[in-house]
Amino acid sequence: MSRLAHRAPTDQLPLPLEPLANPRTDAALRAAYRRLEIARRLTYEQAMSRTACAIGIRNLADAIARRINRKKIF
Repeated sequence: MSRLAHRAPTDQLPLPLEPLANPRTDAALRAAYRRLEIARRLTYEQAMSRTACAIGIRNLADAIARRINRKKIF
């Protein structure tokens, strides 16, 4: 048997060159905070010191990052 018959295809799927969005960065958390209604009443530091608000901000940042990453992959 020849070795050419077992050769892998030369076409490779294109990979995204841009890094994926990270929801744990301070910039992502601050962007999520600004989208919420609590930004009118609490500062970022106050909101992150309250457990319920911090959980909501982190969840929103995670959802935003997943949406961005999904657009970059497809």
